[in-house]
Amino acid sequence: MPDLSERFSGQNLELLALILPVLIFSMALHELAHAWAANRLGDPTAKMMGRLTLNPLVHIDPLGSAMFAISWIATGFIFGWAKPIPVQPRFFNHPQRGMALVAIAGPLTNIAIAYVTVVTYIWVFSYPTGLLGEFLALAFSTNVLLAVFNMLPIPPLDGSRVLAAFMPRQMAESWARLDRHGFLILFALLIFFKPLFGIINAIRIPIQDLLVTLAGG
Repeated sequence: MPDLSERFSGQNLELLALILPVLIFSMALHELAHAWAANRLGDPTAKMMGRLTLNPLVHIDPLGSAMFAISWIATGFIFGWAKPIPVQPRFFNHPQRGMALVAIAGPLTNIAIAYVTVVTYIWVFSYPTGLLGEFLALAFSTNVLLAVFNMLPIPPLDGSRVLAAFMPRQMAESWARLDRHGFLILFALLIFFKPLFGIINAIRIPIQDLLVTLAGG
């Protein structure tokens, strides 16, 4: 059981107050990227439903947003979700490939945000300390984490759509049906499969190091 006095400490709640707006903005951009990619590939569904917008209120899922705070306080690992972008693969010339391209647009956007953030940290503010430095560092690491986590090949994450692009059509359709159980699968893995955190960090840390190097840090 976590030490609740530690989880509710002033420092931990301050970090939560910093990370929540980062998450909301980053996930809004993530979902907007999905909507933009789908629209470019010929699916107007997200645009018609008003999801082709940067307005975070359109993309926020109340329960998913609450889970960010609950998971952070309970475990120290932040987990939650935004409203998924509606995508209809029948509009794509190559449905499986189209779904993969739409899926990967979200994580790539998070990597782009992380890179802009680290460039800002190094070149605009020259390695700031204090609250600004902490905020930028959190924005950087959180966006890399979002990219890595979403690219795990587990339904309904983006990585599962990319994996499906390499499957035969019937297998991909069966795989896609696992989405309805996706969050149960994720919760079970997060709770019972502790090596998952090590796998995520083993991928996340080299990507962060590469982005810092590319930014000239």
